[in-house]
Amino acid sequence: MDTRDRILAVAVQLFNEQGYAGTSIRDIAERLSMTKAALYYHFASKDMILDAVVQPFVEAFSHVRDLSRVDPPASARTIIEGLVEAMAGPGAVLFAFVNDPSVIHRQIGKGDIASHQDAIVTALAGPDPTPLRLLRARCAVGCVQAGILGTALARRAVAHAAGPTNGTGTGGAHPVPAGDDVSEPLVPDDVRREVVEAALAALGF
Repeated sequence: MDTRDRILAVAVQLFNEQGYAGTSIRDIAERLSMTKAALYYHFASKDMILDAVVQPFVEAFSHVRDLSRVDPPASARTIIEGLVEAMAGPGAVLFAFVNDPSVIHRQIGKGDIASHQDAIVTALAGPDPTPLRLLRARCAVGCVQAGILGTALARRAVAHAAGPTNGTGTGGAHPVPAGDDVSEPLVPDDVRREVVEAALAALGF
């Protein structure tokens, strides 16, 4: 892992522990045993670190948006599977901001994620959608978001209650990311498959 990646990994760990607002550049540098000047060589501000941390998820979400905007759009299953992969893979970084929603709201506005989600909802609702179809499409997207993040939160709570064996998860069946390793998926494959089917059911498929 190079220095830039180490900075991002430690930043996510601290954001998870202390919140974004409660973490300073000094905190990150001290955790890395690095001077602030050395850290500033790689990132000029904490906001730039946040941008770099969130960027892989923004790119994955943009890819799902692109699937929704082709003519004709990709199938509902393909779009939902892409959304699940984005949330469970690079979306793992969102776990660090569960208790700090202002950060995500700021990033949504900055990265135009809201318009991406609108495009996904429109594609899932189909051509000339009725209000009911639009409602079902929004429910499907909400199902993915709540299914992935909600399951991860529940599994992490169980892991923390079990003590220092955090990495073993529930009964050791699946690892539970601690929130500081953005390379780890939030939930295992079997949960992803269930979330896909639940979202399709919300669409009425």
